[in-house]
Amino acid sequence: MNAVQEYVQQQPSILNNPELLLKEYLPLIRFHADQLMRRTPDSIELDDLIDAGVLGLLDGASRFDSEREVQFKTFVSYRVRGSMIDYLRTFDWMPRGLRDTSKAFQQAMMAVEQQQGRPAEEAEIAAYLEISLDEYRQRLDHVRTMSVIHFEDLPAVMGEDDEMNVLDILEGDPDLMPERQFAVKNFVKRLAAGIDALPEREAVLLTLYYYEELTMKEVALVLGLTESRVSQIHSQMVIRLRGILELDAA
Repeated sequence: MNAVQEYVQQQPSILNNPELLLKEYLPLIRFHADQLMRRTPDSIELDDLIDAGVLGLLDGASRFDSEREVQFKTFVSYRVRGSMIDYLRTFDWMPRGLRDTSKAFQQAMMAVEQQQGRPAEEAEIAAYLEISLDEYRQRLDHVRTMSVIHFEDLPAVMGEDDEMNVLDILEGDPDLMPERQFAVKNFVKRLAAGIDALPEREAVLLTLYYYEELTMKEVALVLGLTESRVSQIHSQMVIRLRGILELDAA
């Protein structure tokens, strides 16, 4: 019996045993908690995020359909992170002023990009907003929590009688909702196009941080920048993508 077959046979017992489940996936929960803690206010406690992640893990285990061609680890990662973000959302810790700042940045980026026919550079954005480059970077530090994107922020996918978010679609039967599959593929294409439109440095940061899973400190070493500067570029990248995907259009 190969390792994959053995793992598949073990899954039913693991999924029905909270103790074994937690032992197996606690590192995954801690990973997502650490990632989110870097972009949340100091008032948020790591242990509280971990507790929310545990609830997401148990909920994911109860909802998982082993007949579908989705790995449990992939499925439960959405549930864990989604549960943590739902927990953060209950605090309403994003002041309206920061949301307005983010939207102003998006509008400036789009205006400059329309004029120049290329991604807007930070000095151009600052000039458009009639503020200094230092002031612009300081404001990027303030809006870094916009890096946390709620699943509810993502475009809703319309069905025959209702609408669903990304997590709902992941949980559902793909054979029963081709229109939703099409809508999700559409969104993925928009996201891919948005990533392709990023300036080179932002694209490299995205790859290192999200795909290679380097920490901000490690990304800073690779790019030869300070960790604070990498954080600012990351905030700018997220704001740019939010604008492209029209997540703040309302």
